[in-house]
Amino acid sequence: MTARHARSITKSLSFRLNSLAVKLKNAPVPDKIIFNPAKRKGFYEEGVASRLPEAYFKHNRPFAKPPTLHWMDPGRDYVRDPVSGEKVKLERRPIPIEYPEESQFGLWGGEGIIIGKKIAKRNKRFSPGVPKEWKPCTQKRTLYSEILDRKFELDVTVRVMDFIDDAYRFDFYILKTPSEELNSLAGMILKRHMCLQLAQPETLYPNNKEKKTKILKKYRQFILPYEEAEWVGLTPGEAVQKQRAIEAKANPDIPLQDVYTQELLTKLREESEGVYQMAKEDPESKPILSRIFGRKSHSDDGTPV
Repeated sequence: MTARHARSITKSLSFRLNSLAVKLKNAPVPDKIIFNPAKRKGFYEEGVASRLPEAYFKHNRPFAKPPTLHWMDPGRDYVRDPVSGEKVKLERRPIPIEYPEESQFGLWGGEGIIIGKKIAKRNKRFSPGVPKEWKPCTQKRTLYSEILDRKFELDVTVRVMDFIDDAYRFDFYILKTPSEELNSLAGMILKRHMCLQLAQPETLYPNNKEKKTKILKKYRQFILPYEEAEWVGLTPGEAVQKQRAIEAKANPDIPLQDVYTQELLTKLREESEGVYQMAKEDPESKPILSRIFGRKSHSDDGTPV
């Protein structure tokens, strides 16, 4: 093989690889793999999830995202520098926030962990920065619910404590705040139990009628029918399981063995009733004892048959 022949082969191979790279570069980027089916697109458009009642979506908003914090949209893409007069592009992407597992067992008020880089004041332009996480300041607080008449020890942020003060009561904060702003499994469980307790006034302070009347009057705007309160605070998986149970109860699946057994019993019952009716209608039919033992046979009491 000559050097010229080798260069032509290398050039041809390089051309093929470059064209393949260009095609891969221009190919559409696949969507992120979502392992949780409840977070996939179209989950609530087919199957059991599409038959969930309106009460579930009224009090639980699985489509809504938590509010964007620590960032304000400037409203435009460019701004003019007041000193140089040069156009400067603005950042219009919200700060990404991650919500760890422990945020679901406390009340963080939509706050989460911000992942970024800390850049030194010197050489800002050339410094690559050091990875850093900014976590919200949480503290354990004991909060009292007068609807449930219980105390709960939860990890809460300063933002949540301000919200509770603005609502004038812990119960008011839980009941008024939408699910996407709570962004907490513990918060939705508390809301569910509060709504169920208000929907069953007979179990609310059974030994203190004056307190019961006061609570029902104070929270009358949050009282729901029991059938609607049952759907408050359910996760997508729990809601689908509840809907399946309702449909199974309305249309139970009976095993074929039970169906065939019932058909056989019905058929035997009908045949036996037909034989008895025929024997009753025939006046010349003989009693069973006379047919077996003859006419001079006697019954148990000694009378001839």
